[in-house]
Amino acid sequence: MRKNVFMFFLLLSFFSYGQKKVTVSGYVEDKKTGEKLLGVSVYSSTKAGNTTNEYGYYSLSLEEGKHTLYVSFIGYKTIEQEIVIKSNTIIDFKLEENSLILEEVVVNKPKGENKVRNVEMSVNTLKASTIKKLPAILGEPDVIKSIQLLPGVSSTNEASSGFNVRGGNADQNLILLDDATIYNASHLFGFFSVFNSDAIKDVKLYKGGIPSSFGGRLSSVLDVRQKEGNKKKFNGEAGIGLILSRVLVEGPIKKDSLGNGRGSYMFAGRRSYVDAFTFLDDEFKDNVLFFYDLNLKANYDLDKKNKLFLSGYFGRDRFELPKFLGTSWGNIVGTLRWTNSINENLFFQSSFIFSNYDYSLDNLRSGSEFQWNSNITNFNFKPKLTWYASSKATIKGGIDFTSYKFNPGEISSLNGSSIIAQKFQNNSALENGLYIDAEFDITEKLNIQTGFRFSNFMRMGNENIRLYATGSPLTYDPIYGVYEENEVIGEKNYGSGSIIKQFNALEPRFSLRYLLSDQNSLKASYNRMYQYIHLVTNTTSPTPLDVWTPSGPYIRPQFADQVAVGYFSKIKEDKFDFSVEAYYKKLSNVTDFKDGADLLFREDVETQIIQGEGRAYGIEFLLNKNKGNLTGWLSYTISRSENRINGINNGEFYANNADQLHRLNLVGLLKTNTRWDFGGVFTFSTGRPVTYPTGRYEQNGLVVADYSNRNANRLPVYHRLDISATLNPKKDSNRTGKWIFSIANLYNRQNAASIFFREVSEVNGVETATGNTEATRLSFFGIVPSVTYEFKF
Repeated sequence: MRKNVFMFFLLLSFFSYGQKKVTVSGYVEDKKTGEKLLGVSVYSSTKAGNTTNEYGYYSLSLEEGKHTLYVSFIGYKTIEQEIVIKSNTIIDFKLEENSLILEEVVVNKPKGENKVRNVEMSVNTLKASTIKKLPAILGEPDVIKSIQLLPGVSSTNEASSGFNVRGGNADQNLILLDDATIYNASHLFGFFSVFNSDAIKDVKLYKGGIPSSFGGRLSSVLDVRQKEGNKKKFNGEAGIGLILSRVLVEGPIKKDSLGNGRGSYMFAGRRSYVDAFTFLDDEFKDNVLFFYDLNLKANYDLDKKNKLFLSGYFGRDRFELPKFLGTSWGNIVGTLRWTNSINENLFFQSSFIFSNYDYSLDNLRSGSEFQWNSNITNFNFKPKLTWYASSKATIKGGIDFTSYKFNPGEISSLNGSSIIAQKFQNNSALENGLYIDAEFDITEKLNIQTGFRFSNFMRMGNENIRLYATGSPLTYDPIYGVYEENEVIGEKNYGSGSIIKQFNALEPRFSLRYLLSDQNSLKASYNRMYQYIHLVTNTTSPTPLDVWTPSGPYIRPQFADQVAVGYFSKIKEDKFDFSVEAYYKKLSNVTDFKDGADLLFREDVETQIIQGEGRAYGIEFLLNKNKGNLTGWLSYTISRSENRINGINNGEFYANNADQLHRLNLVGLLKTNTRWDFGGVFTFSTGRPVTYPTGRYEQNGLVVADYSNRNANRLPVYHRLDISATLNPKKDSNRTGKWIFSIANLYNRQNAASIFFREVSEVNGVETATGNTEATRLSFFGIVPSVTYEFKF
């Protein structure tokens, strides 16, 4: 370890030595709105270049003298400006949208630079403007559904807001909204995600080569950024659809004499009204089914160097079947961030973050009314420093402190029922990270990004830990191939502030790019990731009732090693770009549930969970068409994802829930004239793994099903075509409204979300016990037309 640190700083000294400390730095913003732009390329005629960070800040080291600076970003006019510098200089740029260029689809250019030259790989970026153009279920654009169209990303069913990346489980994705963790990203049980596309600025998905500033999950990081608001003037937009409506307002804070605000704000809200139509059927007229959410972001320039940002999100779902069942769940997150450009070469940011996810389940049946409540809460403190050491070296480092509180469950009676109140023990934990990242241009052709993250996780008291007869909650019987629960022989109390169990890990990260030519490059990456918290579930995708639990004496942290190699090419002056990536991921301590597991309302979840190893490997292809009236992309993934755990399928590798051999997505966006835009999405994939009964037998008068090996069967192949058409207002018209028409599942494919088996109980319309069993397909929806009206004000 000591040797590696010495070599790192020796390499850093090599790139810093001899560099003249003449620096051009500043911010790049949208000329019309004043919003800072992420990923803008700023480079000179000497080929020295950099890109703006998430706050629009850039820093460029140049030799003294005359230079020509170029500021370039997709969809904006390129700025070309001659400068003469003799000392450190601050220059801010305002980019103007290029109205002559049709807005392009950009899915793989994370820094505004073509992916051939960029060292990043296994990274995809989607702009909010692209997401809004894609056909959507019930006309509502959706971030999660959009990223499922990218290579290496899949979902277990079409009504799930969870997603799987390169064969990982849904809980192995770190989902961030302005740096705050989102633990459940679903509305209406997965038909929509919590991300309001009106309030979103851009979305970045890391599937591999993950920077060391991110930690805590194995498979991916979904980094979602909200709009900052318009610094020039007040404006708003709204949309009215069949099942929900939304509104957004934004404007400046404290405008100066030139009409520029020292800050800005953005506020957005949505509310569904599915239950408003239940009056059409007397059977459902009293049912409750709706969600709402609120997005907020504000920023203020304290002075030229210091800026404050405040962002938040609040969302909630409610579902109730009168006198039977009710449930409610939601997220509350908030981020307070301070940034300081200390000098031309140093940029500092510090964030204070709060995140909470909670849910409740109400049993409303007469005589046994009770309510179950559970939640997970965390506080984060994340200071980070970026050093633009030279035009060939950028260093980033920081600390990440996270405090967790887990409330597994609390049962209370309703309406004075006889249910006995019960509260499970709260779990507490601290997760800390120390990281450093560095990017170096070794030569004109070779670029590397390297770093490491040291993570520490402590399971904390106040808590009583169960002690088992053999020191473990479960014992595996190799003869019968089953797990048996061990006897609890006592408890050990850990007082408040004491450490129950501690884990330490070093997570190295490395990426490189070798430029074959200006149009072609080779890339490779390696990263190790640790995950210390686990989602306790035996469903194929996250549900509102899932419980998070921390690693501890009986549940070990999961970790994964992933390597990837890729070839990247741009064709016909970037009209097309193509990439192919191959990856292999080895996972350790992956969790699954034992046969016959009962996870609901249990405090001793360690008796239901077993751990083993996993592997995932595949090849991803992506072809983008970036320019012209017709834009879009074609992605194809061939992959495998398997687990091996004693006690499941005789200890042999078996397909996990995310395994899909083939997945193909074709996306097309067509602009025929100034008024009409058309979109189409076709998706095809192998059916996901399932477990079917292979027979049944009768024992003591009970009919018992006999099942195949776990996930030994598959659902039928999945395919669907969605289309959309947008009618824009005339250019010479004062109207700002547009109509969006869409049809999901155009040819009414009844894709199976699951297959269940039941006894045939009717013959020729007569109820009778036949003794025969039939398979029944459950599909969430067939053809779904929708219309939405959007307008600005």
